[in-house]
Amino acid sequence: MTNPDSPRRTFIALEHVLRFLSYGKNLGGPVDSMLEFYNIDLRRDTPRPGYVPGHIWEMIIVIGIQWCKHMGDPLSGMAAAVSLGNSFLGLWGFIAEKSDTLGKAIEVASAYKKLHADTLDVFLRHHPGFLDIIIRPTFKSPEAYANAADFYLIQLDKFVKQCTGEARGVIECVHFQHAAPEEPELLARYEAVFKCPIHFGAAENLLRIPAVALNLSLVTADAALQTALEPRARQQLAAFEFIDEDIDAMARRHLRTLIAGGRASKEALAEKMDMSPRSLHRKLQSAGTSFRALSHEVRLELARQYLTQPELSLAFIANHLGFQDTPSLSRWFADQTGESPSVYRNRHASQTELK
Repeated sequence: MTNPDSPRRTFIALEHVLRFLSYGKNLGGPVDSMLEFYNIDLRRDTPRPGYVPGHIWEMIIVIGIQWCKHMGDPLSGMAAAVSLGNSFLGLWGFIAEKSDTLGKAIEVASAYKKLHADTLDVFLRHHPGFLDIIIRPTFKSPEAYANAADFYLIQLDKFVKQCTGEARGVIECVHFQHAAPEEPELLARYEAVFKCPIHFGAAENLLRIPAVALNLSLVTADAALQTALEPRARQQLAAFEFIDEDIDAMARRHLRTLIAGGRASKEALAEKMDMSPRSLHRKLQSAGTSFRALSHEVRLELARQYLTQPELSLAFIANHLGFQDTPSLSRWFADQTGESPSVYRNRHASQTELK
């Protein structure tokens, strides 16, 4: 029986995260420095080789969304989907497109979804006359959720069109849970991609495909190759055993994000970890720690990290870590380390120059 207080463990294949980061670098984004700023290390943060925990992936997405908005593009999920193409789906998409019909391809894609990620739930709902492919990202951030919906519905739309040779009428309509963009030029970008009716503010995110289209033969069909690939896919799924992070490590990762966002409360951390504050307190206590101790340690860890980056002012660091002003940060840091932030920064800079 599943414990309702246990956070759901999700993942995404490392190859897709690396492809996404490469895309960000090609756009000119300071990917490495942003990952360092938010203390994300994929070698350290990937307990199961080949897979990145879902909450780390969500942090990366949120960072990317903020950077794209800063650069003037509020539709980062759409932009990424259009630029990356179906290669982002990897073996998941490749094995599905070798099916003989569109209906079979959709069934195969649903069966092998975990080859790609568990940060996305996919459901098939059959109705008289049509099929709905429903997607539900598992992200808690509203921005990450909305951009993930954009990204994957566009990916699925491109997948269907590619497999059927751009056959007309394959996609009947598209539904988004998020609201329509207010700017006409942004709405035009959706229309240019889908070329079918689009409904915003809907109950679910979905692509609707007419039942007759499910029998369409695929231009990408290759039964022999699919037969050869399926044993490998089944073996990869069967071998997958995601290693859970312990409660201490998971709490620390979420606290880094919460502190940076000014929301480092026990209630906010419990919400991030899908449990009640009381359950969080009990689990941390069993692990020999507490919310207060962890938040204190993470804040000090972040302070030291930020002070090694000379481009960050003390005022910025103080604000980012939740202090009222720079003197408050200085007093706290001196109490914890025995030296002021300025002395620590200068000492670190001197040591770096000597190396």
